[in-house]
Amino acid sequence: MPVYEFECPEGTITEKFVKMGTEEIECPNCHKKAKKIISRCTFELKGGGWFADGYSSNKK
Repeated sequence: MPVYEFECPEGTITEKFVKMGTEEIECPNCHKKAKKIISRCTFELKGGGWFADGYSSNKK
């Protein structure tokens, strides 16, 4: 099960393991409906990578 972030009307953000397709959960603080939000990703590609190292389809 993936981890999703949910935000309640009062602004509390909660991370939770839920089934895919879950759109709302109960906020653990205020017990109102918390809706799924799109969270920021910290994934970043740095350096030359596989493409610059010669693994692309175009051989030079």
